[in-house]
Amino acid sequence: MLVLETFVLICSLLALMLYSLGREYLRRRRDQHEGREIEARLRSLTTLVEARRAFGDPDEIINGLSGRQLYLWRQARPDGRLVNYSLTADASGRITEASWKRTPTQ
Repeated sequence: MLVLETFVLICSLLALMLYSLGREYLRRRRDQHEGREIEARLRSLTTLVEARRAFGDPDEIINGLSGRQLYLWRQARPDGRLVNYSLTADASGRITEASWKRTPTQ
């Protein structure tokens, strides 16, 4: 009986470990896929009009001294994480830099 209980305990621990590793692997794959989609979306944006159409009104606009502006968007994801988008535009409204960052929400 002791052998059977030990065997069941070891199998349970292995199953829990495999479940945890599989879940982490799938989360990383999903994050990589989402990252590639976000990168492609940001690369396709060339003007502020397109950015506003894609993301809506920015959460924050910071004006620079040389006529450039920094636009910030924050989007909460269903999994509780926050995605921050930042776009820099020149005086004519053309996007010169674009970046994003995924952060956990507290």
